[in-house]
Amino acid sequence: MKLAYLVILTALLVPGVARADEAQDHVDRATRAYNVQDWPTALREYKQAYELDPKPETLWSIAQTQRLSGDCRGAILTYRAYLRGASSAGANAAENWIKQCQTTLDAQQKAIDDSMKPEPAKPPVAQPQPQPQPQPQPVHAKAEHRSWLLDPLGDTLAVVGLAGLAGGSYYLLAGNSDMSAASGKSNYQQYSKAVDNATSEQHVGDIALIGGAVFAALATWRYISVASRGSDEAMQSFAPVVVPGGAIVTYGGSF
Repeated sequence: MKLAYLVILTALLVPGVARADEAQDHVDRATRAYNVQDWPTALREYKQAYELDPKPETLWSIAQTQRLSGDCRGAILTYRAYLRGASSAGANAAENWIKQCQTTLDAQQKAIDDSMKPEPAKPPVAQPQPQPQPQPQPVHAKAEHRSWLLDPLGDTLAVVGLAGLAGGSYYLLAGNSDMSAASGKSNYQQYSKAVDNATSEQHVGDIALIGGAVFAALATWRYISVASRGSDEAMQSFAPVVVPGGAIVTYGGSF
């Protein structure tokens, strides 16, 4: 009797294992096609894999392939099917792509609607009116002052500001580039990690840009102050001061 049960159990399990192995073969072929942007082949293989072994992650791969191939309408339907078996994190990612696909569809429809509208009549071109010639202004000799470019404090603020703006721009561009690259990940775990890294880079870029803008504004104010007041009123001094845990730079002078 035990032997009969064992035979029956084996007969039930073997087909399921075979189907799972066949489904994985389709997934492997689909992934290779996905990596070289062969969207029709990747989509066909992912769908065959899902028919043999309906896993949620295969639905995600199908939706990604549809979106990247330009079929946003089909991708929305597949993302919604994926939501029924997705985790909370996966559901949030799917909802985000649904919104972006819907935005793309709306923009396409708007472009079609706009192309069908008649062009408005152009208003008549106004004739240019003669402008009065400006009166020459007397040139006044300016008192000689020390060049504002030689002001140490202004130069320091300008260098820090430019460094912040440059660094912030670099991290912001890197974050945006990595965020765009994340959209092409067929595996959700890779996609989520790439999005987190890109978001961190964007935050660093935002902070550096804000700091750089503040220091640049201070440098501009300092240069204007030095240029307008002259060298005698803009003398300053720097001195390092050692404090517990590090050092600070003190500044003294008039503004």
